[in-house]
Amino acid sequence: MGLLIVGRLHLLFKVSELMFDDLFNRRKILRSLNVKKHKEFVTFFDKLKIMVFLLVTICHCDCLKGQNYLEYQRIMNRVDEDLFTEDNSLALERLDSVFCQFDFIFAKHCLKALQISLVVNDSARANKWLAKSFEQGIPLTVIGLDSLACRSLQTSMTENTLALYDSLHRAYESRINPSLSRKIDSLLVIDQKYTRKVNDGLFLLRYTLYYKQWLRNNRRQFLIIREITKQYGFPGERLIGLGSQLEDSLSLRFFQRVGLDFLGDKRAYFMLLHYYSSPRRGLNNELMQSLINGYLPAYQYAAINDFMARWGRGIYGDYKYFNVWHIDPGKMALSDVNQRRHSIGLSDYDKQLRNEIIYNKRWNNRRALNGVILE
Repeated sequence: MGLLIVGRLHLLFKVSELMFDDLFNRRKILRSLNVKKHKEFVTFFDKLKIMVFLLVTICHCDCLKGQNYLEYQRIMNRVDEDLFTEDNSLALERLDSVFCQFDFIFAKHCLKALQISLVVNDSARANKWLAKSFEQGIPLTVIGLDSLACRSLQTSMTENTLALYDSLHRAYESRINPSLSRKIDSLLVIDQKYTRKVNDGLFLLRYTLYYKQWLRNNRRQFLIIREITKQYGFPGERLIGLGSQLEDSLSLRFFQRVGLDFLGDKRAYFMLLHYYSSPRRGLNNELMQSLINGYLPAYQYAAINDFMARWGRGIYGDYKYFNVWHIDPGKMALSDVNQRRHSIGLSDYDKQLRNEIIYNKRWNNRRALNGVILE
């Protein structure tokens, strides 16, 4: 607990040091977002108020304890249930507990908390979660895509936090490992090249030459990802950030079309899914440790195991389904599946289906961006 407090204070003062390096001109940022209300610059007093607010939030967290991300996921599940019972106040209290207990919060959960704060017009929480969204690497352009979160760019109650965007984004960049991020980017380019050949290449070569090349490349990339995982933890959002997916126009159009429920880093995750599309030896011990430590989301761990169960054919182990990507064919296996899901923090399978139905309705009604993010 003491280490967590020290770590949070270190990050706070690192951010504040960046903030006081210079005075940021807010006009350019806010005009680019069509925000009419703005001042010429951020005053020293403006910055001091934000820093004091963050410091008070940290020091008054009486719920600090060990950071187990299985419990983190369980809290997020409870937030969903609060939303369905329209108890937004309890949902925000749970999210406050996450803010206190965990020094890393996944980007989509920061946005989720920001959405709920804006729904209930809670200015203090809106500022807190907007700042945390910036600290987790979410660009202003992405926040502007969401019909709920974008309100934070158009109200006077968050203008001081908006002005600190550059400082908080630099804090995000200082937290992640950029060299590993570039390494994973380069692997993904190669992965996509071979994957496109298997999917779209000359038909006669797809499952002869191209498929063998794809398998060999999957093996090479798995070995690299495994070594990174053993040394640093799984190369996901916590370790390497959100990547370049939020910087190009194609990705922004994707999120504009399907919503921000899918926000998060999936580069190494997708490469492991490709690797486990054929019988392979598992990496579950390392992946489980990364899951507990917040380097791997629970749904990604579950989906990787779904692939091992579906395509492993029992050659390297009796891997089990979690029903995130592939569904257990056993008709009487749902209770076992739910027990496995609970063991890694996921909710019951029927609640996953409920949320998927809501996503589909939003999509069919072209309202994908008009609801709070669900698990």
